Amino acid sequence: MRRKELKNKNRTSPERLAKILDVPQNMFESYSQIVLSGNREAVLDGCQGVIEYEDDFIKLKIGRQVVKFTGQNLQIKCMTGENVIIDGKILSVEFVE
Repeated sequence: MRRKELKNKNRTSPERLAKILDVPQNMFESYSQIVLSGNREAVLDGCQGVIEYEDDFIKLKIGRQVVKFTGQNLQIKCMTGENVIIDGKILSVEFVE
């Protein structure tokens, strides 16, 4: 239980970050977050949809941009609301307007 508490404690919410930086809270609402676990998994928060999905690349809409993951055996492991987990061997991450 202690590990879970520490994990959540280290995560900064947009509201808390805005308060710390003394900026308007809605400043961080349109930002997406990508967390990479090595080159085997990517977790995206703020995904607005899948544009293209193949074994060697996945393109996702995030905000005004598109993010393209290139790699091998890529798959969308989980997609709930605006959260997506990509699994496979990730070779590159590219942002496209």
